[in-house]
Amino acid sequence: MRHGLCDSCVHQRVVRNTRGSVFSLCERSKTDPRYPKYPRVPVLECAGFEPRDEAGEEPRAPRR
Repeated sequence: MRHGLCDSCVHQRVVRNTRGSVFSLCERSKTDPRYPKYPRVPVLECAGFEPRDEAGEEPRAPRR
């Protein structure tokens, strides 16, 4: 699934549930209420967007 800007943002964490659904979680939502926890995708504009480093950091895996 394509999540727009989120796919290249340091604040994205991809979350998968036990049924195989995939969600884009915005880590900024933990500290700033202006950002939704699960934004509607694709996100085309975001004031909090910060690109991942050029080394190609992958979205963080879900915590277990």
